[in-house]
Amino acid sequence: MFVPRSLKIKRNANDDSGSYVAKKVKPEAEDRGLDASGDGLADASGTKGADAAAHQGAQPRPIPGPTGPVSEGTLPDSEPGTQAGDLPEEPVKSFSKTQRQAEPGEPVCVVCGRYGEYVCDETDEDVCSLECKAKHLLQVRGAEAASQPSRPQKAGSEPAAPGPAPYVYTEHAFVAHLREDQIETLRRQLGITVRGRGVPRPIVDFEHCGFPEALNRNLKASGYEVPTPIQMQMIPVGLLGRDVLASADTGSGKTAAFLLPVIVRALSQADTMLKMGFQQQVLDVLEQLPHDCQTILASATIPASVEQLASQLLHDPVAITAGERNRPCPSVRQIVLWVEEPAKKKKLFEILNDKKLFKPPVLVFVDCKLGADLLSEAVQKVTGLQSASVHSDKTQTERKSTLEGLLEGDYDVVVSTGVLGRGLDLVSVRLVVNFDMPSSMDEYVHQIGRVGRLGQHGTAITFINNNSKRLFWDIAKRVKPTGSLLPPQLLNSPYLHDQRRKEQQKDRQTQSDLVTGANLMDIIRKHDRSNAQK
Repeated sequence: MFVPRSLKIKRNANDDSGSYVAKKVKPEAEDRGLDASGDGLADASGTKGADAAAHQGAQPRPIPGPTGPVSEGTLPDSEPGTQAGDLPEEPVKSFSKTQRQAEPGEPVCVVCGRYGEYVCDETDEDVCSLECKAKHLLQVRGAEAASQPSRPQKAGSEPAAPGPAPYVYTEHAFVAHLREDQIETLRRQLGITVRGRGVPRPIVDFEHCGFPEALNRNLKASGYEVPTPIQMQMIPVGLLGRDVLASADTGSGKTAAFLLPVIVRALSQADTMLKMGFQQQVLDVLEQLPHDCQTILASATIPASVEQLASQLLHDPVAITAGERNRPCPSVRQIVLWVEEPAKKKKLFEILNDKKLFKPPVLVFVDCKLGADLLSEAVQKVTGLQSASVHSDKTQTERKSTLEGLLEGDYDVVVSTGVLGRGLDLVSVRLVVNFDMPSSMDEYVHQIGRVGRLGQHGTAITFINNNSKRLFWDIAKRVKPTGSLLPPQLLNSPYLHDQRRKEQQKDRQTQSDLVTGANLMDIIRKHDRSNAQK
């Protein structure tokens, strides 16, 4: 992708003009000793170039330096005997913001003005990062397309094949012919509620989207046959370029509903962020987005704080809810056990030895990284089961390897912090154990949602004790309606009763502030008595 500068030598203000040109100007192929493919450098400045020169029988060139030629295979300003091949290869910078500013006499990036550490292999221009290379090539190709005049068609020649037409979502004839009452019945039966201006009708089949043929083939090859309820409504909204605020159960298909409009747009527009990976934080990304961007937010839980943030980021959004909002997935059987801290490991081992409950692979959530490592070792030592741990201190390679092992059945138990609690489709997991109760009910909903994916049934077991006392009433409200039995220590806890009483008082206060037909006369009498006393 890049032609690296010779050992990435820093060109400072002391460089004379001759040495600057020698590093900057792209020499002829025979002078630089490129191999037949044009990939290797002939000088001894890098191992790849040296190998290429050796195979070709070319003589390596000396590297020009600030005070004159430098002997082959050595670095300027380095200890004698230092070989170029001994240098560790630096990774190419992905984003311009990670590149430093250029110093006097140094090459400058043609896009952003930072230090031009690399030379674009297609244009021989200085660039600072992958990001600026992509922007530079877009500018060059756009200018070339604009400058090329339309050439007349030669007599007898066939007309040039037209390029692929840009994708535009249009409502399928089947959907368009449905009556409004049929659309409302469909949404009601699917548990879909919508809010917003000009909400498009839901699709019933992926073919109703009119996707490009390649995308249709990939959908079928990936096992997508019929869209889920959230996909039926969310995909057409996204394809129309509208902002979306969506809430649906874990495992309901939100990720695909989010990605399909993104893929369709990326097919027609050079999405550099997707190619390079999400390496910056969300706010850094938002700062760089154009004003006419499309924003889609989908989650199993949307608390008030997130909804308030969404109101600032989204423009004229369509709000979609499939199922009950901020509630655990109904296909997950929830079991809450009262377990004191010293007895947690013993209880976990009992579950792993219970033939009725133990359905590998099992995902166990803990609240700290050290706890994940120690518990994983204890599980393997005591039960003999294959176990591994995952947390943020593990490298990406280690985490990926453990996830693949979890999905392929190499591990019976995986102990994790909250890093596996959101957004991962762990279809093989049938049992989740919250060894430590999550710090919030939102996290609880996401973690138990690693089972029960796409309508499949699963079990989530949660250990609680007085360390989770501030969540007692929330736990009871979320779990009791599902029919699951709650431990008496929880139901009889004074903390639960106090939390329930405070919530009831708050609700009564809210209701008393509302003026309704039932309390209108009482409010008037109270107002009259207050005026009479004054």
